[in-house]
Amino acid sequence: MQGTRAEPIPTLEEPLEVPAKRRRGWWIPGVLVLAALLAFILSRHNEEKQFLELLRQARPAWLLMAAACQVGTYLCVAGIWWMVLHRSRIKTSLWSLARLSLMKLAFDQVIPTGGVGGSLLVGRGLRREGANPGIAAGAVLLTVLCFYIAQALGVGVSLYFLWRKSELNDWIQWLVTGFGVVALIIPLGILWATRHREWKPGRFARRIPSLGTLLKAIAEVPPGMLLNPGLLARGVLLQLGVYVLDAATLGAMLQALGQEVPLSTVFVSFMVASMAETVSIIPGGVGTYEAASVGMLNLFGVPVEAALAGTLLLRGFTLWLPLLPGLYLLRHTFRRRPVPGGQAG
Repeated sequence: MQGTRAEPIPTLEEPLEVPAKRRRGWWIPGVLVLAALLAFILSRHNEEKQFLELLRQARPAWLLMAAACQVGTYLCVAGIWWMVLHRSRIKTSLWSLARLSLMKLAFDQVIPTGGVGGSLLVGRGLRREGANPGIAAGAVLLTVLCFYIAQALGVGVSLYFLWRKSELNDWIQWLVTGFGVVALIIPLGILWATRHREWKPGRFARRIPSLGTLLKAIAEVPPGMLLNPGLLARGVLLQLGVYVLDAATLGAMLQALGQEVPLSTVFVSFMVASMAETVSIIPGGVGTYEAASVGMLNLFGVPVEAALAGTLLLRGFTLWLPLLPGLYLLRHTFRRRPVPGGQAG
């Protein structure tokens, strides 16, 4: 981000320091966008009253279902790491890794690194579970690859749906272009680096957050691990499960508000908003995600006040509520004892 000095992302060996006051300014643009969106929508006619009435009448049973879906997302992400550790004969608890998934979410919302920073942080947690540096690095990089591959698949399905409905407008095409650049550069860059481990970046690379750490991690990954077809396929399926459960959470929120919305509409709206979050430089895509989600749902006929209420409820469950316990765990879990040397994988 222009005008902001990039801070290094923690490596697998360095002590964790949770970002402090200097990172708070990253939220300002997103908060302003979100505030402008709220002001625009709620200033129209009687939509403010309708919006508040929808929230007041929300049905708790659907909110509980949404909470269950969110627990499932943490288990899916943890399942990728468990799969790698199990393959290396390292015994660990899926619930323990799910807590690590919660910490990763909190870290990714605070520092915008396209998911790379939080994944590298996870490496320290996997070391604590008994993984050696190579296995830990392989697990976190496999997660990054699965994240972008699964998102690209979900976006591809959504684009086909929009094309069939003749709703593939200009702003979505520009968004797809930006997403395509990010979704291609990072995975292909990781795979290229696994075959050119001796490559050393020039001085320009010092200005790219986490690049040096990423290359160091790649050098420690066992050869062929990231291109293992079985691991990659199962990891992508688990990551797709995260997107399906997140979309189901949005659907449950709309049901709680009394809106009967087709599952295809919910999934496409969620994936387009997720794409906007990925290309955004704002932590968590605050503002850009909400605008894209409300716009897509309204495009398919969902009343704007219901689309806004459902989106804000979704963000509360996926971003704001997990942020506090995630940051608490970050500040206390990694400072209690040093990372063990790990066992051979």
